[in-house]
Amino acid sequence: MKVSAVSGPSFAFKGIERKDDKNYSNFAINGAGSGIGKNMLRQYLLAKHAPQGVWGKWDELGKIYEQQNLVTLNMGSMGLKGDKKIADLSDEVIIDQIRHGNVLGDLPDSVKLSIERTGEKNDLEDKREVFLVAESARDKEKIKLEATRNPVNWTQYGAQIVVDTTGANTTKDKLASHLGGSVKYAILSAPSKNSDMLTVVPGVNTERLADIEENGNLVSAASCTTTCIAPYIKLFEDKFGIESGFIDTTHAATATQNIADKANEKAESKKRGSLDSMIPTSTGAAKAIGLVINSKEGGKIPLDGMATRVPTTDGSMAIITLKLKNKTDMETVRSVLAEAEKDPSYKNLIAKAPKGSTSKDVINRIESGLYIPEAIKLTNGDLLSIKVYYDNEFGYTRSLATLADKVGEKVRG
Repeated sequence: MKVSAVSGPSFAFKGIERKDDKNYSNFAINGAGSGIGKNMLRQYLLAKHAPQGVWGKWDELGKIYEQQNLVTLNMGSMGLKGDKKIADLSDEVIIDQIRHGNVLGDLPDSVKLSIERTGEKNDLEDKREVFLVAESARDKEKIKLEATRNPVNWTQYGAQIVVDTTGANTTKDKLASHLGGSVKYAILSAPSKNSDMLTVVPGVNTERLADIEENGNLVSAASCTTTCIAPYIKLFEDKFGIESGFIDTTHAATATQNIADKANEKAESKKRGSLDSMIPTSTGAAKAIGLVINSKEGGKIPLDGMATRVPTTDGSMAIITLKLKNKTDMETVRSVLAEAEKDPSYKNLIAKAPKGSTSKDVINRIESGLYIPEAIKLTNGDLLSIKVYYDNEFGYTRSLATLADKVGEKVRG
């Protein structure tokens, strides 16, 4: 299926006013009522419409989203029931859902948002449509809004890539349901339940995207924890070799947990409320590394792990403990990390956390993982332990957006 790229001035989607002749790829987000989908929308709006230079690292977002158009956004059910649709919600309700956030804060006022409505409803049909209008000195655009758990006609608005952030379409069959018409590729913002789904962490195994057509035009962006630890596993495997390892994560609470005590058949520990307990649970992040990185000899790196959910809203930490194949010393370890920070191939992947920082200090950081310089231990020259912070919301979303851009290169040609 051939999908042609689109350029700014010739793009027919109503409401777009691009002021350049760049080649764009058009993507849609399925599931942006909260979580990763909402974060991706926020990043896009900041990248396109916040004043350049004001936000520091936001300029990095500008580079990632520079040739991407967000054309359609499904915000989930939005609490609508029966035959109600997003057109039945007020402008204020829709804008508040997009602009405000308890975890990552509010979008700045410099990102100007409004709602535009078209069409009418009568006894025979409902042709009402809702668009989010985002405007700045640099750009103006309209993004089609949906609020449904039903399939969306992405082709109607020229979407070429669908980023699924619902957490409900984690199998190949479900993810592939987005394909067809103008949509050539689908990206999953979670680990797949199919162990053979192509999994890519940008900057770690980006070259695997060459195989996306052979893998049904589907790709998983892994999990936030895998995205955090993968660059460090790659770095230490390349420099020292890894005999085995164990990952222990302390993870912020997520929407899969109960707020108050409630029975949970799948995970006994998760029956407890998340607001005031540290809750031990399992994680597949360590084993998922095998989908992303092989040892230098070509085999799997023996890794395992556990996790603990804690009552914080964002900001997590991975403790990476590795048995190295080649002995080293602390000076070399610190030097390897410092060099990685400056290495373009590890850009936005590895960074140093501010001295004396806590997990709160990494919120809104876009790097995959920030190592804690005072929390590195080396025993007997070959047992290395390092603590790494990560913003499991925003940092992971930056990686997801980077993957969407890399897939977009195939559309843009």
